[in-house]
Amino acid sequence: MHIEVLGADGGKKSGSSLVAMKIGRSVLIDAGSASSLKDDEQSQIEVVLLTHAHLDHILELGFMADAAASLRDSPLRVLGSAASLKAVQTHYMNDLVWPDFSRIRTSSGPAVIYETIVDHEWVELPGGLSAMPVPVNHGAGARGFLLRSPSGGAAVYTGDTGPTSDIWEEASKLEDIELILAEVSFPDSMTDLAISSDHLTPKLLAEELRKLDRPSAPVFAFHLKPWYRQEIDRDLSRRLGDRAVLLMRGDRLTF
Repeated sequence: MHIEVLGADGGKKSGSSLVAMKIGRSVLIDAGSASSLKDDEQSQIEVVLLTHAHLDHILELGFMADAAASLRDSPLRVLGSAASLKAVQTHYMNDLVWPDFSRIRTSSGPAVIYETIVDHEWVELPGGLSAMPVPVNHGAGARGFLLRSPSGGAAVYTGDTGPTSDIWEEASKLEDIELILAEVSFPDSMTDLAISSDHLTPKLLAEELRKLDRPSAPVFAFHLKPWYRQEIDRDLSRRLGDRAVLLMRGDRLTF
């Protein structure tokens, strides 16, 4: 199954792109950068899987909902933890900041439907993809995901997190982990800030990976604060060598 990186940054500056990953043709993890999709590509997105409700992960969800009302013949499904969905409905698509598209009707029903996912249980998604939400150490109802492709390959997607445990425990039960997509927001020199804001540095990520005995699985780092990209790159190379790569918009992965 293919992953297309629409955005991989954890901050906004000229040339950056906030986090959004397209999996196959029909699933999007987070919606920080979704407007880069062409109309026909956007119309094929059936599910947006939210890691959490912080702005850099939901920024363009409202525009996706707007497009869904015009481009799709069926509702756009927004999946996430109860806390994440409540935050989106209460503080974003609430008929004040942005229309509540779950109340806007199209010929086939509401433009958007919200679906709460259950922790530690697999959910079947379009294209044969399966995902398991796992709580991670971050705010706003944050979840990471274990992903399983139709061919049986698996991937770990941490979402935003500080040092955590559950996702590595669940991942250790999977045999065919082909990719680890992990957040690395700050360089090692900013460890105190990373810990206080529930994020990772290259050093902290290296410590996290030791909780999962999969030393051959390649690591793809995302959610970098774009101001520190070069420093993070140096630190990551020192900690993990050739095993780790920084993701950029336009990258494509397969699992």
